[in-house]
Amino acid sequence: MQLEVEGLIMRPIVSTTFAFLLLGTGANAADMGRPIPYTPAPIIALPSWAGFYLGVNVGGGFGEDRVGFGLAGAPGLASAKNAFGGFLGGGQLGYNYQFGSFVAGIETDIQGTSLKSTLTTPSLAGLTASYSQSVPWFGTLRGRIGYAQDSWLVYATGGYAYAGVETRATATAGPAAATSASDDLRSGWTVGSGIEVGLTRGWSLKGEYLYVDLGSAQTRWTFPGIPSVVNDSHVTMNVVRAGLNYHF
Repeated sequence: MQLEVEGLIMRPIVSTTFAFLLLGTGANAADMGRPIPYTPAPIIALPSWAGFYLGVNVGGGFGEDRVGFGLAGAPGLASAKNAFGGFLGGGQLGYNYQFGSFVAGIETDIQGTSLKSTLTTPSLAGLTASYSQSVPWFGTLRGRIGYAQDSWLVYATGGYAYAGVETRATATAGPAAATSASDDLRSGWTVGSGIEVGLTRGWSLKGEYLYVDLGSAQTRWTFPGIPSVVNDSHVTMNVVRAGLNYHF
């Protein structure tokens, strides 16, 4: 009798549990049959380098002046390489066009520098001279072409370079001595490369290398009572600098 009672009690419990299991399986099957909605991946816009920008830079430079010395009316008597180096800083202004991942533009800059060198020339027919030269400033006007990826821009650059070159000389021949000075505007060319990275909206940081060739120039120094000295000079520089730009 007790077994029959327990059987009567257990039978509805098992039936109810089985029914719930069937309902759960059906719900899961219904969920599996529903299509999962497609959500397209967001399109990431390329950062724009187009437009005007303005910035500042600091760095250093080193180079040499390949000089030749001679007396007026005579072939060159001596030559030397006069190495120099120093710091520099200035500003730049530019404009970029962007075509997809490719960027092309133009940039101009002006720099103040501490680049300076000194040299004592060999004796020229009894005449000696101490020779110092400095590049207090220089500027460039360059084209730029590069490739942009994410927030990075890698570019090559090249164009026109110009600089002020100051030369000071003291010549001595026996007991006689005299000084002379010249301030020249030199013109030449430059080529280089760089990399620029966007920091926040409107701001970017760049690193750049330039090779600058200011061409050859000839200077004649006329000293009272001393033969005139002819100086041939060819100045080249290597410039490494870091810059900060604001893009409008």
